[in-house]
Amino acid sequence: MDDLRPYLPPEWSNEERIRTLMGPMPAAQDEVARTARLTFWTAAIHHWCYFTKKLTFTFQESLSAFRRGTQQPLCLSDVLLHMNRLGEVVPLDELPLGEQGEESWVGWGRRIFISAPSRFAWNKVKQALGANNIHSKVFVDTKLLQEMCEAVLNSYWKSSLDDCIAGNKPLSFASLYSKVGDCVGSADNLHLVVETLVHNGRAATTIHKDMTYVKLAVPGDLQKPVITQVEIAENELYVAQKGVENNISQLEHEIASLQQEVMLSLKAKSKTKALSLLRRKKRSEKSLSTQMGALENVNTCMLQLQETQINKQVLGAFRSGVEAIRSSIAGDSSADSAATTMDELQQVLEECQDISSLLASGASSQGPDVDDGTLEEELDQLVIEDQDLNSIDTNLANAMQGLEFPEVPKSNPLASVREPSGPSYSPP
Repeated sequence: MDDLRPYLPPEWSNEERIRTLMGPMPAAQDEVARTARLTFWTAAIHHWCYFTKKLTFTFQESLSAFRRGTQQPLCLSDVLLHMNRLGEVVPLDELPLGEQGEESWVGWGRRIFISAPSRFAWNKVKQALGANNIHSKVFVDTKLLQEMCEAVLNSYWKSSLDDCIAGNKPLSFASLYSKVGDCVGSADNLHLVVETLVHNGRAATTIHKDMTYVKLAVPGDLQKPVITQVEIAENELYVAQKGVENNISQLEHEIASLQQEVMLSLKAKSKTKALSLLRRKKRSEKSLSTQMGALENVNTCMLQLQETQINKQVLGAFRSGVEAIRSSIAGDSSADSAATTMDELQQVLEECQDISSLLASGASSQGPDVDDGTLEEELDQLVIEDQDLNSIDTNLANAMQGLEFPEVPKSNPLASVREPSGPSYSPP
């Protein structure tokens, strides 16, 4: 049978298989059939929610979505209970949403070791007693919710690249929906996404003049965003500026059009119509003058806010600089420490000068005193010995000059002697 619902699984056209899958849940002993049934319907429900962007649904809506003629899936209640135990679908009243306060260690222990096990045990008891009524519950597809949260963040920052007011600035819920509405499908889905992001510390919300403002965290920034009154004022001024600019553009276009109509009326010799158009033109010009003044005031206020923010940043930088300087000169870098260091340096320099003076004055003999006469006698004895050595060298040189030595031949005298000739002798 042909079915035009595009979210249905491929097995929907297999009559025999789908008839089996539409039957009741097999007994616990038949693990293979039970696992196959749970796997098929879990994937089918996720695909249905994803394709139709249906973030929340009821048990009756899921039955209608997978109705096959007069036949309904009889195991769907067991499948939803199974998905609930795994956390793939969660009742809307149990979904953690909104701002969460600072959790103490006692609160964390109570939530992990008492609340969660107690809730799980109570659900098991209700399931065993048949009192776990899922027909009146609204379920949330947590897998799709997580995907929508990521899609909203990515789409928002991608669309904010060319927008001067977007970025790390708050904006109204309606403005956010106009930017990321295609990712979530409906305003109710966006509300759940924003509340989930707030709970996870990835967004902040506030209500100002019956209007909800949202601020999304910067990608990669682990710090939780905060909305300030200055940011709300900047956003309101920006919206007012755009509104006044649009009015000015419309008035200028209207004035130019009225001017042309006046000239055409004069050419047609319709003086009454020309006067009426001229009066409208004057009123538009007066309104334009008023709008121009309002735009100037808005721009002045915005510039003043920006200047105040810059002054605040500069003042904060000065304070940080003062704290840094104080921390750097504290302790060893204080004025007292510097004076003590200079005194020690002066003392060391004086000691070095004293040592240099002592080294420059020369060293004195530390041995016993010797008579000068004894030293002179020893010196004369050394002079006499030196003269005797010089005399011996002179006599030896003179004796060597009188000796004659034979001439040394320049060639070898044995080179001309020949060996005797005779029969050669060879050993036996």
